[in-house]
Amino acid sequence: MNYIHVFSIAILLFWSGWVNGQHVSPCLYDHAIQLREESNPGYKERLYRTIESNAAHNVNRNDEVLKVKVVLHVVYKDDIENVGDDALLKQIQVLNACYRRKNADTVNLRSIFHPVAADAGIEFELEEVRRVKTTATFRPSISGLPDDVKITSKGGSDAKDPDKYLNIWICKILPLELFGLSSPVLGYAYPPEPLDHWPAGSAAPAKHLEGVVIDYRTVSQSTYPIPNLGSIPMLARTAVHEVGHYFGLRHISGDAGLFGVNCEGTDGVDDTPTQGAQSQFNCDTSQNTCGAGVIGDLPDMIENYMDYSAETCQNTFTKGQVAIMRSVIQTLRKGLISHPSGTESIYVDNNVSIVPNPAYQFFDIHGLNNNHQYSVEIYNMMGQKLKHKQIYSNESVDVSDIYPGIYFVRIDNINQLKLMIAR
Repeated sequence: MNYIHVFSIAILLFWSGWVNGQHVSPCLYDHAIQLREESNPGYKERLYRTIESNAAHNVNRNDEVLKVKVVLHVVYKDDIENVGDDALLKQIQVLNACYRRKNADTVNLRSIFHPVAADAGIEFELEEVRRVKTTATFRPSISGLPDDVKITSKGGSDAKDPDKYLNIWICKILPLELFGLSSPVLGYAYPPEPLDHWPAGSAAPAKHLEGVVIDYRTVSQSTYPIPNLGSIPMLARTAVHEVGHYFGLRHISGDAGLFGVNCEGTDGVDDTPTQGAQSQFNCDTSQNTCGAGVIGDLPDMIENYMDYSAETCQNTFTKGQVAIMRSVIQTLRKGLISHPSGTESIYVDNNVSIVPNPAYQFFDIHGLNNNHQYSVEIYNMMGQKLKHKQIYSNESVDVSDIYPGIYFVRIDNINQLKLMIAR
């Protein structure tokens, strides 16, 4: 069994064959971490030592917003898997809302956790959408992950420069089959490149395999059906959880509690309460796996994005988690924020373009058929529609009433271009 691949990722999955009522077992990441600890005592403690050290220098961070460019790869076999533009824009909107703490349900955070809740100051800009129709299938195994989705020659889509872009692949992830059991998988992500004192093999097997993979149903559907369990609600927050792993966060239980409650685990974050087992995709506010009855003890933080609680109650990162993520972005993944904004088309395989770009008062759309009317919509980075206009091919579009920034222009729901507005 190859534990190198397994330990170095975070798979959000369910062991349906072990379900008893509402109980759901932790993911393979937890299992592999525990195996490493058993064979190499002290491994868990070393795992996040350097991240904690780096984070300590960023606790008193400035207010700089770290902007990360995202490339979405939609790899589909059947049309239902070909997630539409509206859902993709909504996914970026959800990432931005959650990482800036602007999601409306932050009001549901229990008051005991208000002192540690934080705006991560991280924003996501959609750089490009790549669509690939494939005949391949993508299924994890105990010895490896479906990384073929990241390789064009194997039916997937090659990453765009992983040093500069967060690549997110959206596909159908087939269930993990193990010991006669079938375990649906929502997504997985490799943690950052190895830090000091991290065991060898902790990062992605190769640079071009870095990034996040999520199942198409976590983006395009309101529920995800789980055999023997029912359907769990989907609010496009699987990506929020997996991107957290990509930025260096662990599950708040510290990946303990694989076979029952274990309060010895740690996620390397001081302000997340000790949790002895992951939540079971519910919103149980009475859950307190460690320290119940002890003066000053806090219940499990089911509102945290790095728990396995239902997406309907996840709404918060803590200050300590934010410090880790910002430290990782500014050190191990600093290329994500060090390159200039581009103005190229989101879809690279069309001949339609915006001129001038950047635009100041007006812009024209080149490459349209003459004497044909088109529907033109302009969206901001949060996926909000700002303008809708019907134009003919020779008409200009007035943007004098839109603030400078980066926007998306959708034409007839087919072509989608990036627009920069300047003054």
